[in-house]
Amino acid sequence: MSVKGFDEAIGKVDAILRQMQNAPADAAKAWLEEDFKPYAKSIVPVQTGALRDSIDGRVTPAGVEVFATAPHARFVEEGTSKQPAQPFMAVAWAATIHKLYERTSKVLRKAMR
Repeated sequence: MSVKGFDEAIGKVDAILRQMQNAPADAAKAWLEEDFKPYAKSIVPVQTGALRDSIDGRVTPAGVEVFATAPHARFVEEGTSKQPAQPFMAVAWAATIHKLYERTSKVLRKAMR
């Protein structure tokens, strides 16, 4: 006995599951490139541009990592005994994290259609 359209239905379910598995990572990549990094780069103090140019991020199996690789990044973000903090990473995270949630919700809803 066979059910008409069963293989097609299984194929569609598989496609939806693949999209749902990839959706959070895709949303996170878009958030990094379109929201977080541009905002962080727009508010970071700039002298030579090395700190601004070192702002980056990546999506890992565990989540999202954001960082600045310039040697003085931590001193600018957290301050020193002689220099007050000028946070840019934490501020950019707080200002844009809601967009990551929105993007993730949107791609998951799209995948389920």
